[in-house]
Amino acid sequence: MKKMLLLAVGSFFLFSATIAIQGCSDSDPSYGYGPGYYSGPTYYGSRGYYAGNGYVGDYNEHRYWQDRDINNDTRVIRQGQANIRHDKQELREDLEHHDYNAAAHEQAEIQHRRANVRARQADRNTDLSGY
Repeated sequence: MKKMLLLAVGSFFLFSATIAIQGCSDSDPSYGYGPGYYSGPTYYGSRGYYAGNGYVGDYNEHRYWQDRDINNDTRVIRQGQANIRHDKQELREDLEHHDYNAAAHEQAEIQHRRANVRARQADRNTDLSGY
């Protein structure tokens, strides 16, 4: 019985300590030192001028989105090329079965996909040139 009581009390204290630590981590980041100690405007400001490399603040965010855009364009180009290969296989099958209407439809799809791939490649090349 004594072990059960000690286990219950220990569990209660562990739970209470966990809640207290969570409360501390959710508190104000200024830690009671007043506004502006850790938060608020910085010395140079969030988008101020820094003599070393121009403006600070947006460069990393811009770089992140530019990387995502380039990666997305590359992924879409690869998928488009795979779709073109699949459509070419379907075109060959349609021609073997003398289904010329379906073959014409596949040719139109291939041309449309090639135009989309060329547009994505141009967009990616533009992004890479500004990189």
